[in-house]
Amino acid sequence: MREIAVRGFINEKFNTTFGKGLFRRAVYNGSVELHKPNQKYLVDYFSYLEWEAQARSDEQMVVIKKLESTNVAQENDLLFSWLVHYDPLTKSKERVDGYSIYSPNSRELFIEINDEMHQTQDDWTLSVHQCKSTGANKPVFIAANVDLSLKH
Repeated sequence: MREIAVRGFINEKFNTTFGKGLFRRAVYNGSVELHKPNQKYLVDYFSYLEWEAQARSDEQMVVIKKLESTNVAQENDLLFSWLVHYDPLTKSKERVDGYSIYSPNSRELFIEINDEMHQTQDDWTLSVHQCKSTGANKPVFIAANVDLSLKH
């Protein structure tokens, strides 16, 4: 099983403006790190309606239709994110197929990545752990299928 770690941070800019009538609506920002091969993705967790409005590609519309056929869209406590591949060397960001759903109440996180170009086509359901020490540049939650205290 491929190792994955998702770190979520409180979006310090939540509900601030970045243009006339435009607000930052992501409740959490985060990173997704995979090993073998190493890949990094960025996530921004929104309410369903805010997230759905960002769908652009045909693949994202397929995800929206799939979720609309379930009760997921009506769940008030769920947060959703599209995925962006991040290359730390070039600092380039590129949207990729996939999405994540985070449930703060049940402390579960689902993520599906379909990024053939970066050898990542998989999905995971992870338990979320709240972090005890929070603050600037410290995550408020972590979801992983590996012991992060072990050095790789």
